[in-house]
Amino acid sequence: MSEQWELQVKQILDSLNDIKKDVRENKDEVTKLKVEMSTGKGALKAVAWIGSVLIIIFTTLKLLRY
Repeated sequence: MSEQWELQVKQILDSLNDIKKDVRENKDEVTKLKVEMSTGKGALKAVAWIGSVLIIIFTTLKLLRY
């Protein structure tokens, strides 16, 4: 009976260790994803800002030609 109980406890501990490992991996992946998303947002803002400046320049040039 004691051996069975010890085996069950060992299996539960092994399962918990596997879950901990998976949680750590998921945490690392989420952190990497956050970094990638913030980089993408920054790039999108830069493209939008540059596009706005170009539109203002072209509109101004068009108005000055007429």
